[in-house]
Amino acid sequence: MLSPRIEDYLEELFLLETTGRSVTVTDLAERLKITKGTVTATIQKLVELELVRHERYGNLHLTEAGRRQGMTVFHRHEGFRAFFHELLGLDRDHSSEMACSMEHYVDNTTEERLYALLEYFRRARAEHQPWVDEIFLAIEKPILLVPVPLTLCEPGSDGAILRITADDPLRKELVKRGFTAGAEVKLIDVNEEIFTCKIGRREEKLKLNEAATIWIQQPSR
Repeated sequence: MLSPRIEDYLEELFLLETTGRSVTVTDLAERLKITKGTVTATIQKLVELELVRHERYGNLHLTEAGRRQGMTVFHRHEGFRAFFHELLGLDRDHSSEMACSMEHYVDNTTEERLYALLEYFRRARAEHQPWVDEIFLAIEKPILLVPVPLTLCEPGSDGAILRITADDPLRKELVKRGFTAGAEVKLIDVNEEIFTCKIGRREEKLKLNEAATIWIQQPSR
């Protein structure tokens, strides 16, 4: 396994190589915005890994293994950048920054499915499928899709209970009190770590350790 930093070097060397000109330590340092000394130390590691050849006081050359790895990282970067820009509608610079953060942490299966989804989206857009425009309208609306425990809700918040994460016997006790999946609950007040809720037509007071186990799905506003 190569570190993200090593992969960054290989990606930049690959991109510099594709410009058709010779690549030096100075070029790479300028590209990565770091010192030549730092680049030299890392290049030595890449030489030891047989991913780079370094002419003495001269040019850098990727080996075939280094070139393949550099292209793999670049390919993933472009895939994520396109996903964020084309599918999620983020601007190009932000999409590229997000891609840089994620390109090192994806496996082959995830990568293949990402590309398949992106290609499906591109075909649908080329065919002017109406759901493509609907997607962009939907993702621009503020919506609360992520469930939260009651301990992170503000008084006045309401929603449906999605799950109870307490272990027995606390779980059984909460279920007897009406805190079951699908039940509507509203947080009325929080005072000294006591959470006053309305569940159905009843009011229930929950201790902090109880409220922390009740996760609700808040409706979009």
